Amino acid sequence: MIVTVLAPISDSRRRIVVALAAVLVFALPAEGRAQAPAPTPPAAAGLSASTSENPARVLLEQANRLDDTTRSWKDRSQRLQLRIVDGRGNERNRELNMKTLKREGGEDKTITVFYSPPEVRGTSFLQFAHRDRDAEQWLWLPALNRVRQISAQSKNESFMGTDFSYRDLELLTDVIEWSEDEAASKLVGTEQLDGVELAIIELEPKKKDVGYQRIRLAMAKPDLVIRRMEFYGPSETPKKQLRLDDIRDVSGIPTPFKLEMVQPAAGSQTFVTVGDVRYNQGLSDDEFTSRALERGALDAQ
Repeated sequence: MIVTVLAPISDSRRRIVVALAAVLVFALPAEGRAQAPAPTPPAAAGLSASTSENPARVLLEQANRLDDTTRSWKDRSQRLQLRIVDGRGNERNRELNMKTLKREGGEDKTITVFYSPPEVRGTSFLQFAHRDRDAEQWLWLPALNRVRQISAQSKNESFMGTDFSYRDLELLTDVIEWSEDEAASKLVGTEQLDGVELAIIELEPKKKDVGYQRIRLAMAKPDLVIRRMEFYGPSETPKKQLRLDDIRDVSGIPTPFKLEMVQPAAGSQTFVTVGDVRYNQGLSDDEFTSRALERGALDAQ
């Protein structure tokens, strides 16, 4: 071990050295000297510098943190009643059961079984959602006794005669989870709904074809729950509008019990009434397979 011995210095010389050191430190530019970190505002805690400059991204990430913590869930089952009204006013009704299994990284699985009316009873739909590519989707058709895989060219077709397309079913599961790299976000305004302030956030998807050029979310500021989604092509008029109403707390999770999808150009709309919602029932991967599609069809019979 090497020991360096410093010669003692007088008090007068010591005062000069200390004074010179102080002058040098404060003469340095701010980036050249150590500084105590500024306190982080609570709303920006955990956000990157670039993110904190974008109020839309701040709100989206705050909502995602809630969904990953206090509002998190692993699986969900729900009963849905659909009322479909076409542009001429004709009505059709559907009743179905939907189960969803959440997985890390947005790799969610959903299976849907139709129970009525008789002409669609037993029809089943299976979806594997992916963050970095199109969802895989399959439809079991009892009349043909076979499974049909939904191709990329068919994603924009109507799902069982509703105003939802197959691609819409994929978007509803992952749009809130898109990162800034996946969809550029910006805050385009605010508005009031039933005395609640809504932040209007516009997303421009970048990484995969979602069938729309822009999507606007109306997010309630008090609870960070989406109350409306608008889907745009090149026009300033939305191709579709989705409202989410009657938000209730189910096991600590805000859940919409009424939805309405409208296609303004066609004059059609689909009303969805949600019931018997259950979270974290211990659903397994075995309930989300092609064989489960057939089992669901048998259960519906």
